[in-house]
Amino acid sequence: MKKKLTFSDGVFLILSLGCLAAVLLPYGTAKGFADHFASDGNFERLTPDLHRALRLVFAGGSAFFIGLLLWHISAPKSWKNFWKSAAALPGRCFRDARPFFRDLGTALSPREKNFLLMMLIFAAGTVLRILRVSEPLLHDEAYSMAIWGRSDLLFAISDYHLPNNHVFHSFLVNLIYHHLGKSPQLLRLPVLISGSLLIPSVWLLGKLIYNDFIALTAAGLTAFAPFLVFYSVNARGYEIQAFFSVLTVGLAVYALRKRNVFAWVLLILLSALNFFTLPIALYPFGGICVWLFLNVLFFDRKANAFDSRWQLFIYLIFMGVCVSVLSMLLYVPLLRFSGWDSFFGNIYIGGTEAETFGQTMVSRLIDNVQAFTETLPMAVILFIAAGLLLSPFLFRRTSREKVSYGAALLLWIALLIPFQRPNLWPRTLLFLHPFFLLFSASGLYVLKLIQKLRKGAAWICAVLILYAAFSQFYAVKNTVGTAGPDEQAVRLILEREGENAGNIHFVTAAQDNAPLWIYADAYGLPVGIFDKRLSFNTVYAYVNPMNDAYLGPKDLDDLLDRFGPGNNFLKMDSAEILMDEPNGILYRFEGRESAIRKSYGIYPEN
Repeated sequence: MKKKLTFSDGVFLILSLGCLAAVLLPYGTAKGFADHFASDGNFERLTPDLHRALRLVFAGGSAFFIGLLLWHISAPKSWKNFWKSAAALPGRCFRDARPFFRDLGTALSPREKNFLLMMLIFAAGTVLRILRVSEPLLHDEAYSMAIWGRSDLLFAISDYHLPNNHVFHSFLVNLIYHHLGKSPQLLRLPVLISGSLLIPSVWLLGKLIYNDFIALTAAGLTAFAPFLVFYSVNARGYEIQAFFSVLTVGLAVYALRKRNVFAWVLLILLSALNFFTLPIALYPFGGICVWLFLNVLFFDRKANAFDSRWQLFIYLIFMGVCVSVLSMLLYVPLLRFSGWDSFFGNIYIGGTEAETFGQTMVSRLIDNVQAFTETLPMAVILFIAAGLLLSPFLFRRTSREKVSYGAALLLWIALLIPFQRPNLWPRTLLFLHPFFLLFSASGLYVLKLIQKLRKGAAWICAVLILYAAFSQFYAVKNTVGTAGPDEQAVRLILEREGENAGNIHFVTAAQDNAPLWIYADAYGLPVGIFDKRLSFNTVYAYVNPMNDAYLGPKDLDDLLDRFGPGNNFLKMDSAEILMDEPNGILYRFEGRESAIRKSYGIYPEN
């Protein structure tokens, strides 16, 4: 007896054909159709690049609806069971929260093996980061604070004129600025907390996948890894992404092992927030998807709580769809106000040219190795490298998982890189660092397998971690409490001008101004001192001889000529040098009253 098509089948078929028609629609026809909906008859946002991206989306949609149609026709019983299970998901999610938190509490119990050692490492790593949180602001983080942190919240989550806006991080910084305070230390709080919590997160992931020895070693290396420490006090989204990446992998392992719906929901939410922080979350999340798919292919009922590979595959697809939809919803304000091109066609994050891609990759590989090893003792570097090389050979001996997440992640990246041809700066791959350290620690487990070293293996790793810790504390001993030239310049202006500080004009180069904006704001100076359209009676000029930006001014004359109000507004013979540092020179000039009155109409009195 032939099965008749139901109403649902018809809907899936129509949706699939509609998506397929959209895929086959030429750009000219699509543009002409879209123009009918524009008030001026020109829908400018529909560019050829956007049209190509939309065709991929519709192609995926067509395949998705065809899949639903085939599933509904060929396995109606499975279809009904799926929707029955889906209807029960909210209730099961609440029920599964209790065992999830019970297992988490057990893992974090003071009775757990190595818990006190872990807390000691966590405390030392946190202290190291707190000691560095007052380090001078760098341009990119200061620019993010100034543009998106000080703005209204809607602008912070919707403006994308530069990819420097790591949106979820900007959201957190904006809340802190408007509700807690303006100091740079407070504005660095999201990354400081993320960097500190990354340490126990790596420990928990190590315990989940490997064993106590590997978990503690990996946490110790994470606590004192220089690049991770640096981005724990650099107010950008990279450290938050590293933290979320470790959490999502841990949740994926737990969700696979326990089939805990609450863990799956957390995995979806944190993955979406990871994308909301930085789109490069495609790498760690794609690694999770590939890892789960490999678990579907090499399904082992003893290694997880799923009844069949088909059931696991449904969870995987459902998770992928939910993360995609939720991530897009979070980006709706940005796409609505900044446009698709600002996000998908941004020149700063586009792929490299095919002709130079190989050379660029080699250069970036060297940059990544240097960033990873900077300020670490050579002995520590050699041990980490040896651990990484040995880890694949010890996987069966050390891991509780059948499929390696590391192998899945590398496979995913290897598939993605030729397609994207990305310019992989070290900071964009920061999320890889805790995983590399975890894999390296699993390779160092070889020390436990050598008969003569077995009893001393823990001590060898302890010395290794202490050596790394000493190098990082030693590196910051001379910088703790020392203000950079930007902050010193603002302090000097306040000391010299007092109540007249609001009547000055502060001349800075575009490449140097962002940290000065933030320090001036933190010390209570009005933002108008940087606006040469406002009247003034005194001029301060900040020159950075170390400015290595393209066409950045290196001397006073160049600075005043390109960024100043003009020499005729200054009494050049009144010049004073208030600060003379290798990377910051501060000049003070009296304003020429006649020229200022003529141009501005007023001359502020002290």
